Amino acid sequence: MDFRDNATKGEPGFFLFEDIYRVEEEKKGVVGVWFDGVSFTYAEIKKSVDFYADFLSKHGVSKGDHVALLGVNSYNWLIAFYAIIRVGAVAVLLNYLARHGTLVELIKSTDCKFLCYGKYSALTKEEGELKDLLSKTGISKKSAFSIQHEDLDFKEALSKGEIEPFASPFSRQEDSKRTSLIIFTTGTTARPKPAMLSQYGMMNIIYLSLSRLDPIFPQKFMCLLPMFHCFGLLVVNAYLAFRRSVYLNTLMDKLKVYKEFLRNRCGDYASVSIVFDNLAKAPFWWFHRARFVKHCIVGGGFTSRRELRFLERKYGKGKFLNGYGQTECSPLISLVYPDAPRAKQLSTVGTPIKGIELAFMDPQTKELLPKGQKGEILVRGYNVFNGYYKTEPKDQPIDENDYLHTGDLGYLDEDGYLVLDGRIKDIIIRKGENISPKEIEEELRKFPEFRAARVLGFPSVDEGEYIMACVEVNKIMPHFFEKKYLDAMRKNLPSIKIPAHIVYMRKFPLTPSGKLDEPALREICISRMAKFFNEEVLARKTRKLMEESSKKRR
Repeated sequence: MDFRDNATKGEPGFFLFEDIYRVEEEKKGVVGVWFDGVSFTYAEIKKSVDFYADFLSKHGVSKGDHVALLGVNSYNWLIAFYAIIRVGAVAVLLNYLARHGTLVELIKSTDCKFLCYGKYSALTKEEGELKDLLSKTGISKKSAFSIQHEDLDFKEALSKGEIEPFASPFSRQEDSKRTSLIIFTTGTTARPKPAMLSQYGMMNIIYLSLSRLDPIFPQKFMCLLPMFHCFGLLVVNAYLAFRRSVYLNTLMDKLKVYKEFLRNRCGDYASVSIVFDNLAKAPFWWFHRARFVKHCIVGGGFTSRRELRFLERKYGKGKFLNGYGQTECSPLISLVYPDAPRAKQLSTVGTPIKGIELAFMDPQTKELLPKGQKGEILVRGYNVFNGYYKTEPKDQPIDENDYLHTGDLGYLDEDGYLVLDGRIKDIIIRKGENISPKEIEEELRKFPEFRAARVLGFPSVDEGEYIMACVEVNKIMPHFFEKKYLDAMRKNLPSIKIPAHIVYMRKFPLTPSGKLDEPALREICISRMAKFFNEEVLARKTRKLMEESSKKRR
């Protein structure tokens, strides 16, 4: 059965992850996954899933159980993911870079009874980490299963005899729509939330919208995103659905990532902009200039047009496919397709994916707005998640009309392309006026010495909120240099939008998925603000002493 033969006249269908690896006879010998120099055909992938699903079932994992999945990208991780869902359980995907305390909290908050673990950061750094993790989460040693290669070699397991097919305990329709996985939101502005996702949302995105890209995608694809991240998981499943060869990397060693980038010479890559940026800065880039790269699929978007243009100089124009989404939308909302006009590639996040509905709401009046007017982006359709785990209905972001409230501001232009214009929670209220950070950030990015810019608001007794500008620079400049930048900005912005201070940084703090870590950035700003204010107080006191001394001399 070919996944693409499941035609439903452009409407959502009851697709499952197993449709990806249940291939027609002539495709069973095609290599589906490469990992650490070892290849696995689609036939081997199916048998691996059947084998591990049977293993989990015999060890007590059953319908509805929550199974924590923790580890770096690997073939074993992918098979464990598919097998957990195949037995009717829920896969709870954990960040392999998370600290011990965070892992304990996330596992307990999602009521996980079992743990499948590979290599993860805390395990390699702390002696007795796994034992302590199991003790604190209440998971017994018998319910923890290692998926590390030395403990689970699928090549060896498959060579020992015939593997019996494993049957799902659900009907296709209920299996498709049930919560099959829980992915934590990245927590760039708040604590990570456990988003409950179905196969229905992700698989229909692949079938209805990404299949349009199938004819132009090459045979070899490398994922440089963690698969515990929703976008990384989506693109891996998409390329497998299109019967391509997917190359996985643990992402733990930057040098190894670059070596595999050159060795495998895949046509397509998926990552965040910071990874593409780092690759382009590697030694001898000028020699090959990534001529073998056809498309770079970007998760998390670009910080500015300037960043996109830099990357296009390194990789070539028209190679970057950008989009917009959230974990809560499985995770895609819109996509810039390769045939989009150049102006749209630079200024929009593409057209909405097929089969979903967008609306725009006035953040203050809560009324829906006509097309073309800016408001909060609302999403309704098959891609919307099942809600946050163990969260009261009143605290869910889905309203009575089934619209998901994204918290992002934007509008559809005259050609139907989605333009983003900041986030509701980013709005700064200064002296009673609502100020969007985006306008200020665009002014800051005009200065060639600033690689990236982020504007934040902080409480102020006199003004409501202070405006603080954070910028990435190659060389840290003295604090008093900010005056020339602020004076230049006054030519284009009213005084109420001029930042109180500029914080210079070599590098913004990032989350493991490559997004801006705003809580960490705010902490840095708070400490810098204290320094600024102390300097200002000291300057005022010094000025006063000098004036008094001058009067005495007279």
